[in-house]
Amino acid sequence: MPSSPRSTPSPSHAASSGSGLAASPVALAALVVANLVPLVGVVWFDWSLKALLVAYWLESGVVGLLNVPKILAASGRGDGGSSINATINGRRVDLSPPESPRDGFHFYPSNVPIAGFFAMHYGIFWVVHGVFVWSFDAFAGGAAGAVGDVPLGAVLLAAGATVLSHGGSFAANFVGREEYRSVSPGTQMSEPYRRVIVLHLTIILGAFLVAASGAPAAALVVMVVVKTALDAGAHLREHARAEKRAKRPEEPVGERIEVNDASA
Repeated sequence: MPSSPRSTPSPSHAASSGSGLAASPVALAALVVANLVPLVGVVWFDWSLKALLVAYWLESGVVGLLNVPKILAASGRGDGGSSINATINGRRVDLSPPESPRDGFHFYPSNVPIAGFFAMHYGIFWVVHGVFVWSFDAFAGGAAGAVGDVPLGAVLLAAGATVLSHGGSFAANFVGREEYRSVSPGTQMSEPYRRVIVLHLTIILGAFLVAASGAPAAALVVMVVVKTALDAGAHLREHARAEKRAKRPEEPVGERIEVNDASA
């Protein structure tokens, strides 16, 4: 059945739907547990440095993959304006939020172009990141012997835990707490970059330091703990931004996105 256009959510509606909390405690706990899987691997199953890098690379892929349905469902204007103009390779493209958002969780055909652009751009970033991770032995130089091998079964288990964690957060926060109501497609497109780029640059720097030290187990444990703390902090900040958007009245302020070369 077709749904009627929804009205702008009031503060009372936001509070009743649960968006008054920055993030679901269960989703945060699941994130921490998923991050502890590599810690168990390091302490009890002698995971190598490269195994950690592959596990974290797969995690960044999960984050990007789950962002596609988020973009498709984003219907807010409060942080993205009533119109979004993009210039992609010199061509002007309309990436505005849906004109008549409906009640409930829906995918909007008008959001397909920006979801497609994100999938291409983030996909290139992820592939290049993967080439670096799988070639880390060469980048590590004289410490290459400390990088170690990758137990694919164990790493895929860690990736499965990541899917459950981020999938649970998607269900509990983005859908259950209706974060899709207040975020524009353009703003949602940028969320993974805020979370992943700084986090994984830190991981790569840490990997070089660990490799230089000979990759002792203690250094790997420190790396996992630091990554877990950074990931939890990024998770809380992401949902704090969603809480702030939900409480702010929607204003018709335009947003402009400039992308000069989509293939870069």
